Amino acid sequence: MRIRSILSLAVSAVATLALATPAQAADDGSYLIRDVNGGACLAGGDGPLGGHVEPCNPGTVWEIHNQGNGLARIVEARGEGRCLALSPVRIYPPAVWVAPCGSQPDQWAIQDTGDGEPVVIALNRGEYGYLSTRDGRAVLLPEARPQWILQRLG
Repeated sequence: MRIRSILSLAVSAVATLALATPAQAADDGSYLIRDVNGGACLAGGDGPLGGHVEPCNPGTVWEIHNQGNGLARIVEARGEGRCLALSPVRIYPPAVWVAPCGSQPDQWAIQDTGDGEPVVIALNRGEYGYLSTRDGRAVLLPEARPQWILQRLG
């Protein structure tokens, strides 16, 4: 009986440790982030409702910067220090935009299996929602779905 209790405790501890150990979201680097529904690319745009999808072009390149905690910042590759973030506009579904890194919630969990399959991108591990699109706008929805293809550049 005591051995079962010890084994049960050990299994619980291992499971907890596995969930708490941050995994790298995706390799640091430059990417096009493509919507699986049509292949358009995630773009930042201007203004608090600016996040959207559009045909891929040099302006839709993002850099992924791992933060060492299992989360990453998705940074515009223009060198202006602007990250994909939660918009301050209170609408449903919540919108995303680009803002100075660190000024709004802007750390994302990217569930990348590394096999080229679509990934789930969640703001703060899903606490704020999962990156999706609605009518061409980039929004956060409550349900996770593998909607994005990370196309590494260079």
